[in-house]
Amino acid sequence: MTLTVEQRVLMETGSAYLIVDRDLRIHRVGGLLSVLGDDSPIGLSLTEVIPELFGNESALADILNGQLDRLSLPLINRSLPDGSVRYLDLLTVPHTDDNGTIVGLIQIVVDTTHRSITEQLLTQRRNELHLLKDRIQRQNVELARINAGLLRVTKLKDEFLASMSHEVRTPLTAILGLVDVLRAQLVGPLSEEQMNAINGIKQGGQHLLALINDYLDIAKIEAGRLELDLTPVSVHDICQSLRPMIADMAKRAGLQLVYDFDPTVQVMLADARRLRQILINLLSNAIKFTPAGGKVGLEVRGDAERGAVRFTVWDTGIGISAEDAARLFEPFQQIESERQKEVTGSGLGLVLVAKLARLHGGSVSLESEVGVGSRFHVALPWEPDEQQRLLAWFSEERQKEAELPFDVPPASPLAGDRPLLVVEDDLSTAALFSQYLTHCGYRVVHVESGEEALAYVQGDMPCLVLLDVRLRTMDGIEVMRHLRNDPMTRNLPILVLTALAMPGDRERCLAAGADDYLAKPVRLRQLAERIALLLEQKALAAS
Repeated sequence: MTLTVEQRVLMETGSAYLIVDRDLRIHRVGGLLSVLGDDSPIGLSLTEVIPELFGNESALADILNGQLDRLSLPLINRSLPDGSVRYLDLLTVPHTDDNGTIVGLIQIVVDTTHRSITEQLLTQRRNELHLLKDRIQRQNVELARINAGLLRVTKLKDEFLASMSHEVRTPLTAILGLVDVLRAQLVGPLSEEQMNAINGIKQGGQHLLALINDYLDIAKIEAGRLELDLTPVSVHDICQSLRPMIADMAKRAGLQLVYDFDPTVQVMLADARRLRQILINLLSNAIKFTPAGGKVGLEVRGDAERGAVRFTVWDTGIGISAEDAARLFEPFQQIESERQKEVTGSGLGLVLVAKLARLHGGSVSLESEVGVGSRFHVALPWEPDEQQRLLAWFSEERQKEAELPFDVPPASPLAGDRPLLVVEDDLSTAALFSQYLTHCGYRVVHVESGEEALAYVQGDMPCLVLLDVRLRTMDGIEVMRHLRNDPMTRNLPILVLTALAMPGDRERCLAAGADDYLAKPVRLRQLAERIALLLEQKALAAS
């Protein structure tokens, strides 16, 4: 059967129509009648075929009377015998004859099941996306809150480390500086016994400085700025240098120390301070966790085939379980034990050991048994075939170090009779620098604040400004900005000497206008040499 265009449109759009008289009896139909059921609706009442119109009789009457142009009932749902649901749109309009007289109604029925289900799915999807968006938004807010907290904690930690560094380095500068003054015999000659005592003070001060640097290394590791100073080092000398301090710790703990060194291992390429740091951390840990009467040992073995030196620190202490060993090299982790309650520590020592070993290209491993003891192995690269060359270099450097003079270097003639301005609020440190630089031949003027420094340079131009950063009122950074913005002092040499040694401090000082930067404590001879070098550099730049 051939369909007309109208019939094809009705079929394709899922539409049917019913023509009813004024008594609402159906007398003609067309379109997709299956939307209304399987039986013919001819002769039936409109409300029988479409019961959803019940309750709308007054509206139908108004259409028949010309008082209402249409009745629309969208998204009518019908439950089918098979359990599915059919969605219909109902539209009722007047049916007129050729004269325009209303003779009945046209009931249009459109099957919108597919469209309705799709719209429901889209609505459901939109709702789910909205809920997901809300959840993500809440999570983002929570993450932002957590990140802000972490940033705040990190800032507080950095401020604490910077403050600790400054507060400890400043008096340590005076201690080590006065040691240099005594060793140079600027206050009178020293006997051999007195010189040995002074050297002991110097070693203790340097060890304290190394401990401070350990804490600062944490910040450098997190910032990815920890670099090694790799030079040939005597393995024997490194190990022997630990003996006095480690022996004292072991004696107080009632422990026996055992050393076993491989004589074939003489020189290796390493950062001497970092290697010493690794061994001190491991040995001090071993002593902490070994009860009185036990043993702690350091063993050094060379493995020519693997190209490695293995440092083993062992003990007969409490041992470490496999569960604790798995988290031992994580920051701030400490073993829960009765022994732990008796000792103190930051929980950072082994983290630094592992990090420093990896920076050397090596590794750290652990063997342990609870109640028996532990063996920490640090394997570092070693080239036995290069030992003779490294030994020659090492011997030459040691000879140069032994020949370092104790005398005071003369002042640079480029300073002339202009003063050298020291801006330092710590009086003991200022007195130390002033005394030493005066012995060198400089005319030293000391002021305690940034405001005094800016006022001084307006009346008497110094040859150089030796500037601390952490001053009590105007800090050194602000002082440098003022000096660099003033045409009279724009080219004035500025040497920053500060206890600030956190990652980025040097760069910050140079960006603010410093010509050179030294971290406290500093060897006094090195300070004098850097002053002379800076004066020479500025003179060459000006010529």
